[in-house]
Amino acid sequence: MLIGSKNFSRRRFLQASAMTAASAAVAVGAGDGSTAAITAAVPGQAYPFTPNGALLDAFAARRGGPIGTGGKVAVAFRCDHHLNRFQSKLLPLHRQYGIPVTVAAMSQMFDLEHGPNGSANLSFPILQKLALENGLEVANHSSTHTDAPTAQRLREEIVYSRTALAKALPKLPIELFIPPGVGGTRYQGFAGGRSTASFQKYLAGRLIIQEHALSTGYVPGYWPMTGNPLDSMGNVHIGIENADYARRGPSFVHAAAQQGRGVCFMYHPSLMDDADLLAVEDLFAWCARERDQRRMEILTTSGLMMSSFNSFSRHNLLSRTASFKAGWNGWNGAAAKWALRSESGTTYARRGAGSAPLYKDVSTGLYAGSARQLLISMRSTTGIRAKIEILDPMAPGQFNVEKIVTLVPSTGFKPVHQYVVLPLVGSPTVRVRMSPLTGGELHLQEPRLLAA
Repeated sequence: MLIGSKNFSRRRFLQASAMTAASAAVAVGAGDGSTAAITAAVPGQAYPFTPNGALLDAFAARRGGPIGTGGKVAVAFRCDHHLNRFQSKLLPLHRQYGIPVTVAAMSQMFDLEHGPNGSANLSFPILQKLALENGLEVANHSSTHTDAPTAQRLREEIVYSRTALAKALPKLPIELFIPPGVGGTRYQGFAGGRSTASFQKYLAGRLIIQEHALSTGYVPGYWPMTGNPLDSMGNVHIGIENADYARRGPSFVHAAAQQGRGVCFMYHPSLMDDADLLAVEDLFAWCARERDQRRMEILTTSGLMMSSFNSFSRHNLLSRTASFKAGWNGWNGAAAKWALRSESGTTYARRGAGSAPLYKDVSTGLYAGSARQLLISMRSTTGIRAKIEILDPMAPGQFNVEKIVTLVPSTGFKPVHQYVVLPLVGSPTVRVRMSPLTGGELHLQEPRLLAA
């Protein structure tokens, strides 16, 4: 089966993810992809890993295949519930620095988490809107964040919770499970998933894979960045809710980069004081600078699972060429009275005195529900204010994201980022539009809407 434009097959996923019982780091590269073939390929393997192929295919297709970083390290950020404080303290920082985040959400959190450090100030419609407009991936984090010592309770915490989240958030795919830390029986011994084999050995793990494309867990080490999402199955995070660990964030990233690997950072908003928040803001600012200097990519957690350190290929919904060199390529540039110019091998669009907004419409198709990074390199030699929008051209009230950009006079292009989630349903077409808000020069390199 072809996944988007990539020749990614379920067989390759299965072959590359079969793990020995002794070591979750040993992959199998032979067999026909069936469970029987995998088991035969690894003599004595007690718990061959068997993903839900249909969910995994859709997961990969939504992102257009592996997300190549061209030798750059990739990082992701994760927030575990406590959404009142997330909305008031952390979300403004994510917006300021243009950094997406995966929200580990419980299906009953708005009923259970009260007080300043709870979640009851929000609702699912608000969470869905925030996700679409800011590139927030929502993952299943159980129903109640409590132990499940029976098979029925496991279904309630894993299966019913995903069903409830999908119903409450119809425009977002619930593809990822993030195991909650619980006591008691620890999900009948599953304990969050400490090896890939755990996801077949324990009923909790089997239910997770039955209902989700992938899951995080507690498998140690940095994230592999091979382009095969199953290689990241069950990977652990690094907590940054403590200021000391947040300040060590760059060191973790450098260590991962030396290994050609990535890092997933996690925080609980309720556990962070003002000093912790300052340290996290410093880490966000550093990551944003590294990204703008083209030394890092910032992705969602699922994007990190699809990342490939040794590839340059990354799905761009707006164009396959990533330049204006081949002409307007579907943009309304000629009709809107923009001009194409070249400088030092770079082609860009220049607004004219009577220019209208520059835009392009694209079908979401297989990519509906995916987190995307809108990346536009802009400059103004005079200084200008401009508006960037990603919207549903037929129903802007359903999906409309905008960002106001102020450019100071400069001869160099500045990268501008806006992360969004393309609605899973209801918006078959999206428009990317740039509108100058003041007079003055405005130059744009061709925008890209990249898998994130």
